[in-house]
Amino acid sequence: MDQYIILFDFQELVSSTLALLIAVFDFLSNLIGRLQAVINYVFESLPYNALNRLIVYMILIFFVSLIILLPTILISKLYLAYQKTRYNQIHVKYSQIIIDYLIGNKGVHDINDRDKLKSSRFHRNVMIDVLMAIDKAENKAVSDRIRALYLDLKLNQESIRKLDKFSWNKKIFGIRELSHMRVKSENQKIISFQQKNNDVLRIESQMGLIKLLPYVPFAFLDSQEKPFTVWEQINVFDLIRKNRIEIPEFHLWLEHWNDSVVMFCLDMIRILKQKQAAPKVLELIYHDNDYVKGKVIKTLIDLESYEAISKLKEIYYLEELPNQLNILRSIGQLKMESEINFLEDKLKSNEFKIRMEACKSIAKIGETGVARLNALSVNADEELKGIINHVLDPRI
Repeated sequence: MDQYIILFDFQELVSSTLALLIAVFDFLSNLIGRLQAVINYVFESLPYNALNRLIVYMILIFFVSLIILLPTILISKLYLAYQKTRYNQIHVKYSQIIIDYLIGNKGVHDINDRDKLKSSRFHRNVMIDVLMAIDKAENKAVSDRIRALYLDLKLNQESIRKLDKFSWNKKIFGIRELSHMRVKSENQKIISFQQKNNDVLRIESQMGLIKLLPYVPFAFLDSQEKPFTVWEQINVFDLIRKNRIEIPEFHLWLEHWNDSVVMFCLDMIRILKQKQAAPKVLELIYHDNDYVKGKVIKTLIDLESYEAISKLKEIYYLEELPNQLNILRSIGQLKMESEINFLEDKLKSNEFKIRMEACKSIAKIGETGVARLNALSVNADEELKGIINHVLDPRI
């Protein structure tokens, strides 16, 4: 008897589905017929020419596209909202599970939803986010337990899979997860991202390698072939500042063939006051790149390398104007009375900027420099008098 009832219900379902399909087909046929009638009426009302027909068809295409696009946008919005709600619910659930695990209420094998984690990529990604959010690396014991759980649940395989994705943002997620969890098995693949043209991917690989290679955190500089952009340098420096990363001797890369790497290392030597690097920096004083040479001059002075002054004076007449100004500025910064005569000689130059910089440097030397400028102003030409008055003006 039950079999007959089931068969009857099935036949009723099929017939109702067919009736619905027929109704939908009739509606669409009716709609197409009406549209065709409207088009025919428009064509009959308008003078016949190709332009009129093109305009009508374009309006029709736009209208149909709008009908298709609006439901698509609505459905996608609803789907995204659903995914966000689902993510938040699972995130809260897994957060509680991990907290129970960390405080000892649950063991590794007591964590439920293991089947979900195996079968659902969505669940695996939520769990990875939860582990990374809880692990702030403030407590080594907690961090070790989280990393052990990450490996036990085989979540590292999900992170590794992201490195092979075509999308660069997926690769970035993979790098962040593996570097955070100190999984070093994919170091070579992450190093290979250094040669990519995508700046964001290169920066993330650099950040990841600094975390993954704690004993040689700046080894990525050895293979840095692309220009090391200012944006990349800022990110690396920010990571140094925020994390307890062992600072290397940056003079080790001063002979690198990539000038952008050399300039970064000079900046690091200057900012971190690695005075022991001064002799190596001084060796770059004859570098072919004027920008590098400018960094060298600034670095030597910030390191208070008085030995460098004689070298800077030697190359002064061989340099272009920007580096000449750097040299004059550097001598003033060190406040060396012994160099007043050198600076005074530069006041004879025809170049206004050189005379201005030389005056500023003499004034920085102190009372001796100010007295010398006052004495020079007596017989100076009008331009030099104006410069001296400007430099000695107490309001400036």
